[in-house]
Amino acid sequence: MKMLSMSRALDKIYKRRDRYEIPEWQRQEVWSRSKRQNLIDSILRGWKLPKFYFLKGGEEPEQYEVVDGQQRLVSIYEFFGNELPLSPSSTEEFGAEYYKELPDFLSDKFDDYEIEFDAIEDATDKEVREFFQRLQEGLPLTSSEKLNSIPSKLRDFAAELARHSFFLRKVTASDKRYGHFDIVAKAAAVEIDGIDVGLRFDDLNAVFESQANFSDQSNTAKRLQVTLDFLDKAFDSESPYLRNRTVVQSLITLTSRLIASGKADGHEEALANFIEKFMDELSRQVELGQRATDPDYLAFQRTVNANVRTGPKTRQEILLRKLLASQPSFSTLLDPTSIAESGISAQIKKDAEIIIQLVGSINEKYSSEKGENLFKPTNKTVLSQHALWQQISSYEDYKALIDNLYFLFHEGVGQRLEGKRPESFKDVNLLRTGLQHDVDHGATSKVKAKKKNIAQTFKKYSGSSSPQTLAPEQFPVVQANLLAKLRPDLENLNWSTSGVTS
Repeated sequence: MKMLSMSRALDKIYKRRDRYEIPEWQRQEVWSRSKRQNLIDSILRGWKLPKFYFLKGGEEPEQYEVVDGQQRLVSIYEFFGNELPLSPSSTEEFGAEYYKELPDFLSDKFDDYEIEFDAIEDATDKEVREFFQRLQEGLPLTSSEKLNSIPSKLRDFAAELARHSFFLRKVTASDKRYGHFDIVAKAAAVEIDGIDVGLRFDDLNAVFESQANFSDQSNTAKRLQVTLDFLDKAFDSESPYLRNRTVVQSLITLTSRLIASGKADGHEEALANFIEKFMDELSRQVELGQRATDPDYLAFQRTVNANVRTGPKTRQEILLRKLLASQPSFSTLLDPTSIAESGISAQIKKDAEIIIQLVGSINEKYSSEKGENLFKPTNKTVLSQHALWQQISSYEDYKALIDNLYFLFHEGVGQRLEGKRPESFKDVNLLRTGLQHDVDHGATSKVKAKKKNIAQTFKKYSGSSSPQTLAPEQFPVVQANLLAKLRPDLENLNWSTSGVTS
């Protein structure tokens, strides 16, 4: 075992916090708010903190398992994220309650504060245990080690599945202290008791005890086996995207939903591509920190850093939502319950609300500059905006939604964006053209080209070439994807420098 003394600035650690895995056995005790606030106060004063200990797990990029200092790191993350305020006395002294309110010289001081840590390399389980017995007067058993001692057939099944070739050949998450068994145990608990199950030791212990006679021939067991077979096929080799236990558990849970449909075969590569893109974007958004453009990724990372009870559900919602947005065709592989698990209804309402607010603010700014509104301010405009809230579930609903979007973003802007319409505005126009059957006029070659263009545009949002072939549960996916595309286009609409004329 080698130990290398190092130091690193807090802002560097926060921006790359997805590379510092906090194992579940470090997540038991939760510091009080006052204790967390005192830590931040000490940092702002420049006082030295006790050394951290990280177990190095990989290179390019460097990855660590936090084996001592979890509560301190989580407190630092919470302050950076403006979730943890300073205490009243610290607020009075430093002139700010949250990180975002700190004067520049203090925020710079906090960002640049360096923690000292020892990076442990080339350590066996025995060496790590002996070291921490001396450091902490005894290394506590992990929940995985405790679960492994429970007499239960679910325990036997999880131990066997943890030796699946997916774990042996593709997963890069550490297997130290029953790491792979821990992943399987949690994935199995979700399959047995549902996405709302807790994943702390007491919760898992209850599941294991209730499943003392678990059958490896049960539907749940077979589904988990097929899920790992699918993932083993999806990834060609050992993957750096499978380095975090919590992420791997979430991926298994997501994939299990696809397997349950019986239609997943042949989509292995597509799922692997999605996971790689998701993890790359997760790293990018986490590193952006306060400048992150997609709060979903930050919410996902928070549940990875802290073992909150709602974590599995939050991660499942976000993964499903991002999957349906990037590859809508997966909606045909999911049952209505799984699509509902994506939280798509809440997302539709949220995006509709933001779009309505953006239309109002854009009109206000445009009128102050051009002397008129960009979006036509009529009663029909108001009705069209509020119709965006209503989740669609049929072809007729879809036609009504497109009519409302067409009025808002095509008729409503008239010629004021001529030549400068965002892509989503053009898509709405194309989709309505298809519904109005306005493509059957003109030369045969042009009609075919236009029909193909309309079909490709609809497929971009739905995964299918025609709205008339969609199942009811797939229509909300189309609505959510349309609103998700319109929202950033509205946010980035800039007529002042684009040459748009009124």
